[in-house]
Amino acid sequence: MRICITRSEKHAYSETFIRDQIAGFSKLAEVFTVYGGRYPEREENGKLLSPKPFWVAHKAVKLLVGRNNFFSNYGMKKYLKKNHIDVVLANYGMCAAHMVPVCKALDIPLLVIFHGHDATDQKLISRYRKKYQKLFQYASSLIVVSNDMGSKLKDLGANPEKIKVVPCGVDTDKFKPNEQPAQEKRFLAVGRFTAKKGPLYTIEAFNKVHQKFPDATLTMVGKKSGLFEACEQKVGELGLNDAVTFTGILDQSQIAQLMGSSLAFVQHSITAPNGDMEGTPVSIMEAGASGLPIVSTRHGGIKDAVVHGQTGFLVKETDVDEMANFMMQLCQDSIRAKAMGLEGREHIQKNYLQKKQIKRLYDLGLAAMSNK
Repeated sequence: MRICITRSEKHAYSETFIRDQIAGFSKLAEVFTVYGGRYPEREENGKLLSPKPFWVAHKAVKLLVGRNNFFSNYGMKKYLKKNHIDVVLANYGMCAAHMVPVCKALDIPLLVIFHGHDATDQKLISRYRKKYQKLFQYASSLIVVSNDMGSKLKDLGANPEKIKVVPCGVDTDKFKPNEQPAQEKRFLAVGRFTAKKGPLYTIEAFNKVHQKFPDATLTMVGKKSGLFEACEQKVGELGLNDAVTFTGILDQSQIAQLMGSSLAFVQHSITAPNGDMEGTPVSIMEAGASGLPIVSTRHGGIKDAVVHGQTGFLVKETDVDEMANFMMQLCQDSIRAKAMGLEGREHIQKNYLQKKQIKRLYDLGLAAMSNK
């Protein structure tokens, strides 16, 4: 199989799951990648897909009349034909929608993975509604990372038979558990400071925990943008400056190290005001693989990745008091916390192993090729 995988950016810190996807596919097929916005503009080596005059013309037209890929299609068609691509795997619904005319013209099967905001952001869906209908009709498989996201696509008119639930998965060799109970009451949160991650709710819950357990700490990993300033201000207002640490962006090995010394992982995911929702957060799966009990919300794919009462605890969205109560239970019993975490690792290994998820995508690609 010669597969072309699309992504919005080449080095986006928040898209390690796509880089892992590409690396995993490279063991099964001949992989070609393109990137650069909602409609890829560059090859892996950074070279423009279209000749420079075409690229400039596209930008000019785009400024005048909105998103128009007439000029960009030329370069994409040429690239796919030159490399004898058998199937295209598009990350994010927007990119896949733009790929439909090209793939259809060349009779190349198209698979699309919806990751979260591309299936839930109300403004985005309104803008892409017509393109999505054409995508739903042409794509061989509509891949989602959670059951809830599959329901969202059904509501938008997607054929249920085309919808396949395939979470990104996690490399359990990179994230391994510390078999010993945590020595400190350290809570860990990893993720962008965006509304759907609910960082302010996490801080509010931790504040209640800290009032009862003054030695408890919270480490928050993520790019200092979005709601970061609001979170930093909230920490100051609550007098938590000595208890809460903002690390900024860390790589996977650094995050794995933090997980190895933490008591539990916390994330208060919610449905954002614009409708944006989580798929199945990679950080949740990484924490589970690391043997951490998880305290989170009944939101998106988290409901499947965390088994309430066994591998962690789930609360209603915005229920800060209940989240704090469960966090305090873990503070009171680190042995139980570790037992739940180790059970969580077994759950992740059984249901979210990255190799298995990539093999499922590969098999969908083979099926699409055989059904041409």
